[in-house]
Amino acid sequence: MISGIECVTLGVRDLEASLGLFKDVCGFTVESDTRASVSLLSFWGLPPYEDVRLVELSCDGYAFGRVRLAVFPERLQQTTRRDHGAGALDRPTDVGPKALDLYVAAPLSAAISVLEAAGCALRAGPIRFTVRHSDTEEAMLTGPGEAPVLLMVGHRHPKRAQRAVPSPGRTGEVATVSVIVADLVATRRFYVEGLGLRADDIDDELAAEERVRACRLFGVAEDTRVSMVLFRDPAQPSGKVLAVHFHDRTTGELAAPMRPGNVGVSLFSTRCANLEALRERLQGAGLAAHLPILHVALGDGMPARVMLSRGPNGELFEFIER
Repeated sequence: MISGIECVTLGVRDLEASLGLFKDVCGFTVESDTRASVSLLSFWGLPPYEDVRLVELSCDGYAFGRVRLAVFPERLQQTTRRDHGAGALDRPTDVGPKALDLYVAAPLSAAISVLEAAGCALRAGPIRFTVRHSDTEEAMLTGPGEAPVLLMVGHRHPKRAQRAVPSPGRTGEVATVSVIVADLVATRRFYVEGLGLRADDIDDELAAEERVRACRLFGVAEDTRVSMVLFRDPAQPSGKVLAVHFHDRTTGELAAPMRPGNVGVSLFSTRCANLEALRERLQGAGLAAHLPILHVALGDGMPARVMLSRGPNGELFEFIER
């Protein structure tokens, strides 16, 4: 029914610093630099008179896994997730978006050093672990808009999961967005029955040392049970959703769930060929009660039909029909 995630909207306080990171350090290209239209602001539930600058960036012009930096008014700026360091309002086990996952070239330590020099803060890692047929080395950092950024080196990853190995010192596009989920059954129902994505069980439950390493990476107690499921568009290696479930250690909602206006991860945008069919599918499965479809002028100036839907873990999707 939908594509992989085409674009992640990231609310930021300092646009120039965030642009410097994604464009000058990560190697992304600016695809558009606009102001949000009155119709888009209204669709997002923001006052239509606000001046909201939107800068969309891609990796090598690739259409998926893009980042849209948004400068929202300061009075609206709550943070979607703040679960690390002084002043943390959320817990690492709270339900909602966790991190943007970006591939980098080996060695991972070099990529960490580059991002730290650009203002990111290392939170955990490097940690290397094997899950089924994947051998991955990962590190968690705090990036722009206080959003966690997970760097990955795929020492052995299936081709369907990784589009290309980035050049040294650069990153790939947003390959995956990790989401802490409260209920794997409800989450699978939303992504598979509702959105029509494919589910790949990474493992029923991580065991032994692999579980301990995953807990260290995510900042949770090392005896926490961990299960993961990957939801993806079979046609795209990027824009995937990784559902991470902490079983009985899962806690409540984020202090500020995803929404346009937040600092950090505020919106997932995907393509949809038929919004009416998607709405009927979601409503038929009892997954959404009220999903209006509106005509909106997007940042590229082209009109589109759009629909918002919230997932079972507070995920906010913007479905776009060109």
